[in-house]
Amino acid sequence: VVALGSYGRVELCCHSDVDFMIIHQGPLSGEMRAMIPLVLYPMWDAGLEVGHSILTFRECLHLSLDDFRVFTSLLDARFVLGSQSFFRLFQEAMWARIYREKEKLFGKFIVSRKKRIEKYDSENFFVEPDLKEGPGGLRDLHLMSWMARVYFRSQQFREMRRFSEFSYFEFDDLDESRGFLLKIRNHLHFLTGRKEDRFLLSHQKAMSQLLNYEEDPAASGPENLMKDLYLHLNRVRYGYEEFYAKAIDMIDPQPIETDPEKVSSEFRIMKGNIVLKDGFLSERAPMVILRGLHEASQRGLFIGSGFIWEAKKIVSKEGESLARLPEARKLFLEIILRTENARVLRLLLELGLVTLFIPEFKKLRNLAQFGFYHVMTVDLHSLRTLEIIGEISRGVYDERWSLLREVFERVAHPDRLLLAGLLHDIGKGRGGNHSEKGSMLAPGIINRLGLDDRAGETISSLVLHHLLLSNVSQRRDLNEEKTVVQVAQVVQDVDILHMLFLLNVADSFATGPMARSDWKIFLLIELYLKVRRILESGILATPDATREISLKKETVLNELKQFFPEEDVLRLIEQVSSRYFLNTSPEEMFSHFRMALTLGENAYLWELMKISDTSVTRVILCTHDKPGLFSKMVGVFTLNNMEVLSARIFTLKNGLAFDVYEVTNPPDRFREDEKWLRTGEDLRAALDDDLPLDELILEKVQSVMVPAGYGAAVKKGVKVDNETSDFFTLIEVSSGSRMGLLYDLAKEISASGLNIRSAKVSSDRERMTGVFYVRDSDGQKIYGEERIGVLRGKLMKVQGTRP
Repeated sequence: VVALGSYGRVELCCHSDVDFMIIHQGPLSGEMRAMIPLVLYPMWDAGLEVGHSILTFRECLHLSLDDFRVFTSLLDARFVLGSQSFFRLFQEAMWARIYREKEKLFGKFIVSRKKRIEKYDSENFFVEPDLKEGPGGLRDLHLMSWMARVYFRSQQFREMRRFSEFSYFEFDDLDESRGFLLKIRNHLHFLTGRKEDRFLLSHQKAMSQLLNYEEDPAASGPENLMKDLYLHLNRVRYGYEEFYAKAIDMIDPQPIETDPEKVSSEFRIMKGNIVLKDGFLSERAPMVILRGLHEASQRGLFIGSGFIWEAKKIVSKEGESLARLPEARKLFLEIILRTENARVLRLLLELGLVTLFIPEFKKLRNLAQFGFYHVMTVDLHSLRTLEIIGEISRGVYDERWSLLREVFERVAHPDRLLLAGLLHDIGKGRGGNHSEKGSMLAPGIINRLGLDDRAGETISSLVLHHLLLSNVSQRRDLNEEKTVVQVAQVVQDVDILHMLFLLNVADSFATGPMARSDWKIFLLIELYLKVRRILESGILATPDATREISLKKETVLNELKQFFPEEDVLRLIEQVSSRYFLNTSPEEMFSHFRMALTLGENAYLWELMKISDTSVTRVILCTHDKPGLFSKMVGVFTLNNMEVLSARIFTLKNGLAFDVYEVTNPPDRFREDEKWLRTGEDLRAALDDDLPLDELILEKVQSVMVPAGYGAAVKKGVKVDNETSDFFTLIEVSSGSRMGLLYDLAKEISASGLNIRSAKVSSDRERMTGVFYVRDSDGQKIYGEERIGVLRGKLMKVQGTRP
């Protein structure tokens, strides 16, 4: 009887499968066949998942090389009971065959890992890693051990130390990581009550409590746990890559590939990697590390494993003296600013060179941000932001967002933008406002890297305001001139605006799918263009609003009098507010006026306009105004699985309402027309008060299986702001996301005697922010501490009411 897999490796977790094989020579006797169930039944009765097979000696030898899964399980085979001499005989025969055919097996090892990486190296698995099969998981440790046995006859992985090429390999660190990963996996089995390798967000929160990870001012308990986990996953992942590179060199040594004159005399190129000419570094020449990385960065190559190990030694021994050399800082900066070679940038981080030249970066290493919103640790996110700015400069996004490269070409100092990308989150891990803390750290870092004070001031400003455009574009009505003017007053300089815009885009792309939606980029572009127009014109306000209104009225009249009696158009124009003309595009005005002039007895008319390059539809609506109109609209869209992203509502003197809603497209793109017809029917019934929205939404919420919010706890809040807008009170609600929440909030605001005239909503599977521009029934802002306090209390209560 032979133990296989994790049972053979002595790595069983509490709900692991117990795999074993019965190997026999010749036919099994009846007595032996009768004994096998006696072994299995007690294990099954104990609740163990048992995997077993019964094979002859020859069958097992045949399968050992023909089935890769069987082959790898047999590599970990351990004698349990029976004849030890028979087991030794089997082992000798199996290994003799393996050694004869090891060259054929090499490709299978590589393909097996490649398939795993293709499956598990994605954003979803970064947030919720697979502890066994994912990059840096236990399987990478197994793979190193298996290859060591097959190609180097090292029955114990540590025996690889007998080779000089592996004399500096970090065996002790990898043992520590193996122990940590097994501990987390075993506890995960315990928590879930089953064999489970995917470390979901729900598990992370419970695990942090089980293992006594405490919250501190800079991070939550789950974030501290994940910081440790990512440290070990990264160590194993890059340990494997170093092992593989060196093993390849030893298994299949190849001659130098290029003429030595094409590369610095210190180096050679082998198998696409920069290698040291003499195979080792002189401790007197630590600059060779940076020169080698510079060569690799310029040529689109990587660094040989021997070079990496030598570099690690030098960094650990002479890193501080290296960081003090002006020429070293200059070379480091050149490598960082060359973003085409992402592998070299990541290697700078793994070698410790980023934290050597920028010690403040240590706080970001493996720093997790609990939840689905951020899909990378802060250090990798910062590097990715830097890389995306480089991709923008090379036109990678031209097909979809051609404006991005056009803006980049306007930037006077691209190096400052790139460094801002690297440093934009440098204030994280310190508690408090990371933008403010980062802006205070930036000038010192920039000065240390050898740039002038002006560069430090610019990068500090970019770090301080790196969330400005995103926050405003997603939470404010961009048709309000004051909003755009306020942003222009903060930014002041058009070159700073160019860089802030690109930094926001790159930050969003690097954060994850929730942050980089087409709609959010669309809003960023809209705000950027409006602020740029103000800054380039040199004025911070429209000089003559009266003239603009007159021109728009004249435009509407000239367009519509071709189809409708002129006196009817003029009469309708008189019913419309000045705010409408100032904040509405001519195309939307034409639609509204056409619908108003043909509305007749209809409950409403609408036009649907898909916004290009986004998954959003603009709904231009004309109907009769009534209390709670916005909440009815939200309710109808919610019933039909569409989310309201923004709304503008204008009431005419004659009681009509001109509305513009921007909503997500119906989920099923093949049945969109059908869904819009159904939505229109629901809207007609809702406007006639024939649709029980409360009951239907409650029923929908209760029938839909919505995953629990396992991400970072969202701080609920209600802010009431009378300063941002000259005409409206802004109510900003921050909450965890749930179906029906926007409807409940809109209904409560309406029930409080307030009219919603504009709204901006940003939501994902974890959080929702809704900003409502409101006035009371007299058309006034909301004042009075008691009145505001009552409203705030009602809206806070709404956030926790539905299941």
